[in-house]
Amino acid sequence: MSTTGETQHLPAARHRALTAPARRGGTPWLGIAIIAVAAFVAEMAVSARYGYVRDELYFLSAGQHLAFGYVDQPPLTPLLARLAAVAGGNTLVALRVVPALALAALVVATAAMSRMLGAGRTGQLLAALAAAVCTEYLGAMHELTTTTPDFVFWAITLLLVMKLLASQDPRWWVAIGACAGVASEAKWNIGFLVAALAAGFLATDARRLLRSRYLLAGGLIAAALAAPDLIWQAAHGWPSIDVFRALQGDAGHNRAVYWVGQVLFTGPVLVPLWVTGAIWSVRSEAARRFRPVGIACVLVIALQFVLGGKAYYSGGAYTFLLAAGCVPAERRLAARRPLGGKIGPAAALAGALLAGALIAAPVTLPVLPARALHTVPVQKINYDLGEEIAWPKLVTLVSREYHARPAALRRQTTILTGNYGEAGAIDRYGPGLGLPQAYSGANNFWLWGPPPAADTAAIAVNLDPAFLHREFRHVRRAATFWNGLGVSDDEQGVPVFVATGLRSSWARAWPAFRDYS
Repeated sequence: MSTTGETQHLPAARHRALTAPARRGGTPWLGIAIIAVAAFVAEMAVSARYGYVRDELYFLSAGQHLAFGYVDQPPLTPLLARLAAVAGGNTLVALRVVPALALAALVVATAAMSRMLGAGRTGQLLAALAAAVCTEYLGAMHELTTTTPDFVFWAITLLLVMKLLASQDPRWWVAIGACAGVASEAKWNIGFLVAALAAGFLATDARRLLRSRYLLAGGLIAAALAAPDLIWQAAHGWPSIDVFRALQGDAGHNRAVYWVGQVLFTGPVLVPLWVTGAIWSVRSEAARRFRPVGIACVLVIALQFVLGGKAYYSGGAYTFLLAAGCVPAERRLAARRPLGGKIGPAAALAGALLAGALIAAPVTLPVLPARALHTVPVQKINYDLGEEIAWPKLVTLVSREYHARPAALRRQTTILTGNYGEAGAIDRYGPGLGLPQAYSGANNFWLWGPPPAADTAAIAVNLDPAFLHREFRHVRRAATFWNGLGVSDDEQGVPVFVATGLRSSWARAWPAFRDYS
C-alpha cells in the first residue's frame, strides 16, 4: 500500500503502521481453526498407539513429588503431568491431550505472526499449514515433555515481541517478561532466545525500545517467576550443572548432525520456506520493522550449533521463520499461472506440504506397527518411537521376580533401576501388580531415595553387576528383558538381578547410586 501526502505529517509510529505491507482480505479464522483442529485430531488419533515415552513416565513420577524445582528441569512439566493424570484418570490419552493442544497453539501463533508480517489470507493459511505439518512439531507435540511448553512459550514470546515492534508501545515489555518468566519454569532454554532477542534489538534501531521502565518491570516479573526454581537449585547444590556437564559430552556428536537435523526435523519440503523467511526477515525492507526478531531467530539457531546443543533445542524459532517465509512465497505464488490451467500455485504448495507430512509420518508419529521398528530404521531420526514400547511387559517381568521371593524376604526387598524411565514405569504400572515404589539414582529419583532402612535386598534392573557386588554380598542374574518385538531400545536385553545382603546401611550406600545426567 502506498502512502499519501497526509501520512508524512503523522507521528513516526503511526506512519510506520500505515506504510506496513497490506494485509489483503483480513484473517481467515475459519481456515486457521480447521487446520489447528485437524492437527489436534491427528495427534490424538495416534496418542495411545504405542505407549508412554520414558520422559513421560519420569514426569508422572515427578508430578507425585511436586516441588519448586528438579535436578534436570524446572517444575512446570511435572505439574502439567500431574494435572493431566488427575483430570484424565491417569490415562495415556489424557496426558497426550496437552501436547496435542500445544500443536494447535503453534499453528495459531504461526498464522498470527504471518499476518503481522503482512501476509494475506493465502499466506496466513500457508503459515498455519506449515506449522501443522512441520516434522519437528508433529513429533515433539506427540509427547508431554519439557519441549512441549518450551516451543509454545517461544512462539508466544516471539509474537509478543512482534506486537511490541509493531506498536512501538513499550508496555508490551511487561507481557514479554511474564511470558519469559513462565517459560523459564518449563525449560531453561528460553534464556537463549532472550539473549538472541537482546542482540537483535541492539543490532537495529529498535534499541531505543530498550530504554524503558517497562522493560525493567518485565525483567523483574521474569526474575520473580524464575526465582522459585533458582532458589531450589541453589538449596540443592546446583545439580543442573552436573546435568549440563553430562549433556556437553554429546556436544561433538550434536554439532556433527546439527544441520542435517534442521533439514530432517523441519522436513525437506519446508526448508525452502524457512530459509526464505530467514533471508527475507533480515534483509527485506518490508520486514524492517520486525528485523530484531529475524536476527534473533537466525542467531539462536546458529548459537545452538556453536554450543553443541541438540538439533531440536532451537525448534521454537521456526514458527517465526515459517511465518516470514510465507509472505514472499504468497506474492510469488500469486504471480504464477495455475498449473495445467486448473490448480492454483498456492494449492499446489499446500498439497506438497501435506504430502511431505504424510511421507514423514512413520518417522514423526507411531503410525507403523510397533514390530516394524525392528526393520524400518525410523529410530535413527526419531529415537523416542522405540522408547514408547513394552513398558508394561518390563514391569511384569520385575513383578514375577519380586513375587518369586518368599513373603518374609519380599517384605525386605526394594526395587532399584538404572534409569528414570524404568523407575517411572514401575511407579506407573507396579501398584496394579503389587509392587512397591521403585528407587533409582537417576536424576531426581535419587533425591526421592534412599529405600527403606529395613530393605536389605533388591530386585535391580539395568544396573552394573560390578557396582551391585560392591554394595551387596550376593548378586544373581535372575532374568533378561526382551520386548518381544525385536526392537532395539534402551531396555532391550537389560539384565534383572536379585541382590541380597546389603553391605552397609542405605544412608551410607545411597550417595554411590547418584547419577545426574
